[in-house]
Amino acid sequence: MLRTLVKDSAVYAVGTIASRLVGFIMIPVYTRVLTPADYGIIETIVRLIDIIGLLLSLGLAEALLRHYYLAKTDDERNRLIGTVFNLNLLVVAAGVLVFWPLSPWLTRLAFGHDRYTHYVAVSLIGMMIGSLIELPLTLWRAEGKPWRFTTISLLKLFTQLSTNIVLVVWFRWGVWGVVMSGLLNAVIWSAVLGVLVRLRYGSCFDKRWLVPVLRYGLPLVPASLSQFVLHYSDRFFLVRYVSESELGLYSLAYRFGMLVSVFFGVLSMAWWPWVFDVATITRSEYHLRRGSALLLVTATIFCSGVILLADPTIRLLSAPSFHSASLFVAPIAFGYWFFVSSSVFRIGALVSDRTSVFAVANVASAALCLGLNAALIPLFHVWGAAYATLGAFVAFALFVAVGSHRVHPIRYDGRIVVLSIVLLVFVSACSHLLRASLWVEVGGRATLWLMVVGISLVAMVKTQGVRLPWVLLRRS
Repeated sequence: MLRTLVKDSAVYAVGTIASRLVGFIMIPVYTRVLTPADYGIIETIVRLIDIIGLLLSLGLAEALLRHYYLAKTDDERNRLIGTVFNLNLLVVAAGVLVFWPLSPWLTRLAFGHDRYTHYVAVSLIGMMIGSLIELPLTLWRAEGKPWRFTTISLLKLFTQLSTNIVLVVWFRWGVWGVVMSGLLNAVIWSAVLGVLVRLRYGSCFDKRWLVPVLRYGLPLVPASLSQFVLHYSDRFFLVRYVSESELGLYSLAYRFGMLVSVFFGVLSMAWWPWVFDVATITRSEYHLRRGSALLLVTATIFCSGVILLADPTIRLLSAPSFHSASLFVAPIAFGYWFFVSSSVFRIGALVSDRTSVFAVANVASAALCLGLNAALIPLFHVWGAAYATLGAFVAFALFVAVGSHRVHPIRYDGRIVVLSIVLLVFVSACSHLLRASLWVEVGGRATLWLMVVGISLVAMVKTQGVRLPWVLLRRS
């Protein structure tokens, strides 16, 4: 079973990385064409729009992925797909009518003034149109078509880079160029993918699928909103206690720390279909335990690499005014390791269709996150935001583990968890202390990272009986 997970993850990796690469490829450009204040404005607008997107998502992508495996015939699947896609279209239309007039109020809520209302209004439209893109990509994941997913993702990367370069670099539109680039890409790709899906699956609407889809998806909406609080609520505190330039530095640091979740975004393309497949067909806790150990070990390797290599990477890619952003990466990345680990601990709840457990854990940890932000950011500013993020994600992982264990206990390898935390504490301390000339830092940090890789692989060998990483490509 692990063979399928590793093989599909490798293909999805290309597409998922491509979909996330735009921001990183544009770092050398943005940090030279835009100011740290511009970067902070863009970040705040994006996060404000994300809130609206989460409200309108209704958990439809997750519900489609789950129920695709419960449909017994091709006709049932086609009816499920048509129902979900039509419902999504209705929600987008309603969202435009409701939220477009609220743009000035939303801008004042985020910034304390309405000078950026035109940016927010256009970004709202782009987000709502762009939400039509997610369901086709989710459908191809469910169908086990990673190459189609990857091809579309690479084409999207090309169009996004092209429009960003033309509008931001050539026309020098600044923040306006970033906003318009998002709108253009949303219109192009929602139209292309929408036509492909309609031609293949039709446009039926089956009320019999409506109730189970909403029953599964709606509890994920407060969970998703709580996830937003965990990930991004600190921006709305920081915008009131620090300058827009400091907010821009923190946003760049967060982009690097969040690479750990990008890693899981790569793996999750195959991870959740694999988990549901194993849980439904083989019902093998042995395979789930081995897959979970693999995820945690690779997350540790990736997270330690982010912590150790962020400083030289930021120094190489960005303008000098952005270099100090590297100071805040370690606690953010460490926090995201706990976020990724929660995807292991919540398996029991999700395969039991108890998404309410996940929702409760999200709400509880989001409330704690808001409390930490309110307590730490006024006192410690950007550092307060970084450590509030770490504390909130630690609590989130614990809440998910406890709640999921109560409804569907699954045994995990505690040795892997403990070793991963010890290694990440060690590399965080080393990253803080290791400050030297650029290439000396690169050599020292790369050596430390290779040590972590070696220790992690040995742990996988000893605890899971895996002789070498590529052995996973054989049949389990």
